[in-house]
Amino acid sequence: MKKKIIIFSLVLYIFSIINVKALVEPTNEFYINDYANILSEETENYILEHSNSLASKTKAQIVVVTVKSLEGKDIESYATELFRKYGIGDKKENNGLLLLLALDERKFRVEVGYGLEEVLPDGLTGRYQDEYIIPYLKNNDWDNGVKNGYNAFYKKLCNYYQIDASDISVIKNNTTEYEQVKFEEVIYMIIAFLVGLVIGVVIKNGILVFPMMILLPTFCSIFAPGAASLIVPFFWGLIIGLAIASSTKGGSSGGYYSNSNSSSWSSSSSSSGFSGGGGSSGGGGSTRGF
Repeated sequence: MKKKIIIFSLVLYIFSIINVKALVEPTNEFYINDYANILSEETENYILEHSNSLASKTKAQIVVVTVKSLEGKDIESYATELFRKYGIGDKKENNGLLLLLALDERKFRVEVGYGLEEVLPDGLTGRYQDEYIIPYLKNNDWDNGVKNGYNAFYKKLCNYYQIDASDISVIKNNTTEYEQVKFEEVIYMIIAFLVGLVIGVVIKNGILVFPMMILLPTFCSIFAPGAASLIVPFFWGLIIGLAIASSTKGGSSGGYYSNSNSSSWSSSSSSSGFSGGGGSSGGGGSTRGF
C-alpha cells in the first residue's frame, strides 16, 4: 500500500513538473515576453517603459506574453497558470493584467486580477479586444494589434488610478481600416434594429420570436463583427415593432406579445455579454479568436 502511495505521489510530482515546464518563463524584462518573436523592438520597449511607469506609480502590472503554441492546453487554463506563475500584480491588491497571444491557435486572452475586476469587467475586456486588437491580428499585424490593445488597457488603468497618461502615442497606421470597422459595426447595428422592427410589425404568431432569438445572433456571429452588440438593437427594434403592431391591431394578443418579448429581451441582453474566465487571478477575463 505504501509503495502504491509513493509511486502515485511520484507520478503526480513528475506530471506537475512537466506541466510547469510547459509554461514559458518570465524574461528579465518581465513585462514583455515575446516568445513567438513577432513584435518589433520598438513595441517591446514601448510596453516595457509604460508598464514600468505604471507599476512604480500604482503597483498595477500589465504583462504581455506571446507564445508560438499552447502545447495542447486551452488558452484560459494556460493564462491562469501563467498569471499565477509570474505573480502579476501586487500580492495584496491583486491588480495584475495579462495580455496573452497564442500564434498557432490564433487566439488572444485577457486575464484580469481580482483587484481590477471592477474597472475591467469581462464585457469591457472583450469589447477592447474587438475594437483595438482583433481587427489588426486578423491581418497578421501583430505590432499594431498588441500595441493598440495595450494602449487601451493602459489608458483605462491610468484613468482608474488618476495618473497622467498623456504620453501615450497615437498609432496612425491602419487608422482608415479601423475607422471602417467601426463604421461597419454601426451599419450592422442599424440593420439589426430594422430587422427586429420589421419582424415585430409583421409577426402574426408570437412563437416565431424564439427561433429568431437563435437565428439572428447565429447569423451575426458568422457575417458581422462584434455580434454580441447586435442583440440589444435587434430586440429594441422587435419590441418597438410589436408595440406598433399592437397599437394598430388592438386586442389583448398584441399586448401579450409585447410583454412576453420585453422579458425575453431583458434576459437576452443580460446574457449577451462576453464570456469570462476566472481562476487563480480571481477577476476574470475574455478570449477572442483571430
